[in-house]
Amino acid sequence: MCITFGLLSAAITAASLTQAPPKNMTFATTLKSVAVFRDGFGYYTREGKVKLEDGWATTDLVPTAVKGTVWFYSLDSGDKIDTIVMGRENKIQFASPVEIKTKLKDKVGLHLTVITKSTQRFDGELAKILDDMLLLKVGDAFNAVPYDQVQTIEFVGFPVRIKVDTKNPNKIANLGVAYLQEGIRWEPSYILDLRKGMANLNLRATMQNTTEKLEKTDVFFVVGSPFVANRGIEDMMAHVPGAAPAVSSKVDLPKRVDRDAPASEADVMPVTASAALSREESGELFYYKKSGLSLENTDVAMVSIFDVSIPVSPRFEWNADGEEVTYLLSLQNKSGQPLTTGPVFVLEDGHALGQENVHYTPAGGTAEVRLSQGIGLKVDRKEAEDRRGGPTTIGKTTFVPVTLKGVLTITNFRTSKAVITITKTMRGKVGSLSDTGIVKQSQILNGEPNPINDVEWKVEIAPGATKKITYNYETYMSAEKAGSPPVPSGPGDGN
Repeated sequence: MCITFGLLSAAITAASLTQAPPKNMTFATTLKSVAVFRDGFGYYTREGKVKLEDGWATTDLVPTAVKGTVWFYSLDSGDKIDTIVMGRENKIQFASPVEIKTKLKDKVGLHLTVITKSTQRFDGELAKILDDMLLLKVGDAFNAVPYDQVQTIEFVGFPVRIKVDTKNPNKIANLGVAYLQEGIRWEPSYILDLRKGMANLNLRATMQNTTEKLEKTDVFFVVGSPFVANRGIEDMMAHVPGAAPAVSSKVDLPKRVDRDAPASEADVMPVTASAALSREESGELFYYKKSGLSLENTDVAMVSIFDVSIPVSPRFEWNADGEEVTYLLSLQNKSGQPLTTGPVFVLEDGHALGQENVHYTPAGGTAEVRLSQGIGLKVDRKEAEDRRGGPTTIGKTTFVPVTLKGVLTITNFRTSKAVITITKTMRGKVGSLSDTGIVKQSQILNGEPNPINDVEWKVEIAPGATKKITYNYETYMSAEKAGSPPVPSGPGDGN
C-alpha cells in the first residue's frame, strides 16, 4: 500500500481543526521582577506553569545571562530541579507509532519539525491529531503525515529541557528561572521643593532598558553593588547551536556599559560622576520597589520612587580667611529609607536655588546640601596688631611675639534668622574668643614656633541685625617680617 504525503485540500478549515491549547511539557515564562543595579545589570526572575511529562518540561527561554548566574528552581514544596539540558534538538520521545497520538494529543498549536523514515522534513504548527495521521499547518494549507512513517518529532523554539525531581512526575508544576543579565541600569536624582521650613523630597530613577520588555513587572532599584566575578562573560547556556529562543528573549544584545566609552555611544546611557556609589553604600544592598512597571526594551524612563515631606534647616558657613559665605540645607531623612548618592535640584517657592549632590544618608540620618553663595548676608573682617613683646631667639632665628586682634562682622539682611558657622585659621597661641568660640583642633609643625589652630563659632543672627565677633591670638613673627611697630592692619596679616 502506498502512502502519499502532501498538501491537503483547503476544505479542511481552521474551524474544523480547533482543539485544546497546548499545555503538556511546554511552557513560557512571565517576567515577574527585575532588580536593577546602577552599574549596568539586572537580576531577573521569571515564572511559569507546566504539566510535566514523566518529570520533564521544556521552555522557550534562553537568557543572555552572566556566566554562572542562571538558576532554574521549583516553586512547589518538596520538588527540586535535577537536570537542565540545552541542545540542538528537543525530541518528543515515542517507542512506537501508536504512542505518537497520545504524546501529541495536548500539543496542538505548537510548532514542530517532523522527519519521516524517508528523511522528508516537514515544519509547521501542529493543527490536528487524526486517528492515523497528524496535520501540520503551513500558511493556509496543511501537511498530513501518517504516524507509521514518522521517524522523529522535534519541538521548534523550546531548546531547554528541565528534569524535575518530584513525587508526581505528571503534575502541573510551578517553575521559575533567575539570572543576572547586562543591559539595564538606573541613575537616581532628587527634586527638593522648599516651602516655609518644610520640604518635599522626591526621588526619581532614570532607567535605561535594552534587554527584555517589562509588562506589569515589579522593579527593584538597588542601592549598592555586589561583586560579580564573571561580569562581561556570557553563560555557556546562552549559546546553543541551532536553538530557537523565545520571542521574549529575542532582543538586541546590549553593549556592555563601559565607564570609559565615548559619549557618542547614544545607545548606552553615559555614566556620570554623580552616578558613582559612595563608599558607605557599596558594601550593602537596599531595594527601592516600584510595582507593576511596563517598559519596552530600548526605552528610557523616569520613575518616581518616593515622595516624602522632611524637615529642612537652612544655615550658612563662612570661612573667615576669605570672603565667601556658603548657603547649606540640612535635611533630616524621615523617609524610612536610605538616600542614595545622587544630584538634588533645589526649588524654593517655585524658584530655582541650584543643584548639588546629596550623599548616602541612612534612614534617620541628616544630609547636607551645599548650594550657592549666601545671598542676604554681608560679612567683613578686620585684623590688626594690638601689642608686641621683646625679641626672642629660637634656634638661629630671632622672633618677635605679636598679639593680633580681629573683628568679624556679619549683617543679616534676610527676613528670617540666620544660623551661621564661622571658621578661621590662627597661627599662634589663641587668646580670647567671643561668642563661645572654640578651638576645634591644633597642629604642631616641626621647626615652627606657631601651632596652627582651627577655630569655630556658631552664632544666630536675627533678621536685620548685625553681629560682631572678636578674637585675639599671639603669633611669633620673624624679626625681619615683624619690622618696626605697628604692623599695618589688613586681612591675613600674621596668618
